Amino acid sequence: MKLFTKQAPTNLALPVAIVVTSILAVMSYYRLPPMELLYKWGNTLRAGAEASDKNELVYAVVDKRQDSHTGPTLTIDLRKGRYFTWPQYAIWVEDIEGNFIQPIYVTSKLAKNNFVNKVTKIDSNIVFDSHVFLSGDVDLSTTFESGVFPESKTERARPESLPVFLYKNMSSTNDDKLIPDGDSAIADAYTGATINQSILLTSNLNTRVKNRFKIRLEINTSFDFNEFYSSDRFPNDRIYSGDGYSAQPSLVYEAIISLDDTQKLYAMELIGRGHHSGKDGNIYPDLENITTAREIIDRVIVEVNN
Repeated sequence: MKLFTKQAPTNLALPVAIVVTSILAVMSYYRLPPMELLYKWGNTLRAGAEASDKNELVYAVVDKRQDSHTGPTLTIDLRKGRYFTWPQYAIWVEDIEGNFIQPIYVTSKLAKNNFVNKVTKIDSNIVFDSHVFLSGDVDLSTTFESGVFPESKTERARPESLPVFLYKNMSSTNDDKLIPDGDSAIADAYTGATINQSILLTSNLNTRVKNRFKIRLEINTSFDFNEFYSSDRFPNDRIYSGDGYSAQPSLVYEAIISLDDTQKLYAMELIGRGHHSGKDGNIYPDLENITTAREIIDRVIVEVNN
């Protein structure tokens, strides 16, 4: 993975970010209480950077092309929005009838069921109705306890994170496991870390495909509550009300590609949302209660080279 920056002024942001990231990793590993306070500070810095540094656009460049793959090359330009805060996301390809063909990129926490972090409310009665990280309404250091518990990660499967992708992926496997894990984990060729920058991703399909196909993106971030998707909206739903802090559901974007066209660039359009607790893999078109989640992504453009 590489980073490139447009109009990047000389400053100490990168060294500071590296130091802060290292401190957070160590403190998280040892479960030290000040981690929450530093985490709040980090989120505040990110929010401030979005507001004050509009001229700087940083991309993470990811090349997942495989020499053995013979299909078209796709370059996906995902520009993050102001609420792009460590989301989970998956990009995949379907045929025009909606049958799953292959993944393109899946964040590794979901692809390997590696949700090792556990966050618990100190006061179980507190209700969230705004974005926990970016609204300024929540003091993280006094609201949550957190730690890293890899030994219990199987207890924190997240079907609500990207349900549309998970059900599509399951339909292509020989078992009925919704959450990839162990032998059913998604191959490394299609996975990678959660990147908290805009992304320029290049990949090629495994094999040749029919002239028309769909490319889809599903994305979701935790803790982005709003007045409708408040933390007490579905009190009898164990998953929604659990420790995943699902909040607003995943959003699904789509572009329909035609290899016969001279057109090479396609804008992905928002077509719906996933189920708020991952009970099915349907795409729901009603988006009237979606607020900040619409700004996780600014825009996505796909370039196709046959």
